[in-house]
Amino acid sequence: MQEHGSFKMKIIGQTLVVKCFDAWNIETVLRLCREYKVLVNQIKDKPWACLVDLSQWELSTPEMWDEIDKLNAWGNINNQKYEAVICGMSLQKTLMEDSHTVLTNVESNFFDNIEQAYAWLSDIGMLNVE
Repeated sequence: MQEHGSFKMKIIGQTLVVKCFDAWNIETVLRLCREYKVLVNQIKDKPWACLVDLSQWELSTPEMWDEIDKLNAWGNINNQKYEAVICGMSLQKTLMEDSHTVLTNVESNFFDNIEQAYAWLSDIGMLNVE
């Protein structure tokens, strides 16, 4: 099946930045999980953070959450220490909070905009932005 929705990912310092767009189906989620692990393998030798920007994301099909739980469990045992999440709607925050229960070694914070998230990640030494 063809993917619905999209994402962009890049590494800045010890932080993986993930920006999500539109409504997703399971194919998009599966590709995100694969590409996420490939990128994180470049930085996981030291503690790392993930910044997830959901401000332009329109949710997903329900089966996505099993894959996100697996990805969070993988991050939890692969040196992830921080997660910053930008939510555009309260339902996103509720769903993400539920998915973070497996992140026992990760400090998570929720933000209203990217500037707040960048500031926090910069303060904890995970992100250097000019």
